[in-house]
Amino acid sequence: MKNQVKHFVLLIVFFNVLSNCSKGDSNMSSELPIVATTAVSAITQTSAKSGGNVISEGSSPVNFRGVCWSTHQLPTIADNKTSDGNGLALFTSSLTGLTDGSTYYLRAYATNSFGTAYGDEVIFVALVIGQNYQGGLIAYLLQPGDAGFDATVPHGLVCTPTELSGSEKWYNFNDIETMAKSEVYGSGYANTLAIVSTQGAGQYAAQYCNDLVFGGHDDWYLPSRDELNKLYLNRIAIGNFSLNGYYWSSTERSIDQAWIQSFSNGGQSTYVKSGVFHIRAIRTF
Repeated sequence: MKNQVKHFVLLIVFFNVLSNCSKGDSNMSSELPIVATTAVSAITQTSAKSGGNVISEGSSPVNFRGVCWSTHQLPTIADNKTSDGNGLALFTSSLTGLTDGSTYYLRAYATNSFGTAYGDEVIFVALVIGQNYQGGLIAYLLQPGDAGFDATVPHGLVCTPTELSGSEKWYNFNDIETMAKSEVYGSGYANTLAIVSTQGAGQYAAQYCNDLVFGGHDDWYLPSRDELNKLYLNRIAIGNFSLNGYYWSSTERSIDQAWIQSFSNGGQSTYVKSGVFHIRAIRTF
């Protein structure tokens, strides 16, 4: 009888221990916050946007929240991090100081008096010239001071991976002014439309670019004089240029001449529209 009582008491004690352990594990998981990581966006060569959502504060208020990132997996608040307020709700984070072309790992975090919890890890790459992006290769990224620059949203040029149709003439055998006179960044698209509208259907530089459907996009065009120079400056990183050849721009000089650029030395000059030179189509993003 005594042995039965002893066994019964031991069972009760064992059950209580298991029950307390179970409760302890449950309490431990509920003490930390719960946070989700927001997808990375607005990626440039040196910056990006992300954030998170504190779904639960756990057993005490969230005092700090933000994102942490590094070039190694599973970053913590000991690595690069932002501090974006406290408490529940969505938050937005701005990342700076990135190195172009580097791969980064990022997690949202939330800290309360019991410790720090992390969201899922996301991976992203800082934009770099020559990278595949939006149908082509990144040829230029707008910089502070450029018209249209936005620190929160990347903008720039992408170009086709290779040349179009070898070499072509600028015009469609019509020596008439097209009024495609603009040289500045961002004007190549309007120049191209003006050339095609004036010259009509045919096989020539602007028409090839205007007709192009590539990489899921149909808004390709012949670069203006300034846009073509951006391609020249980044020609090595972009690749597949004829470094001893000349390329057409969409910028007209006169009734029978337009601007070209040497990809050997960068020199820009005018040439008769019947000349045959290389073509590289671009689009903006």
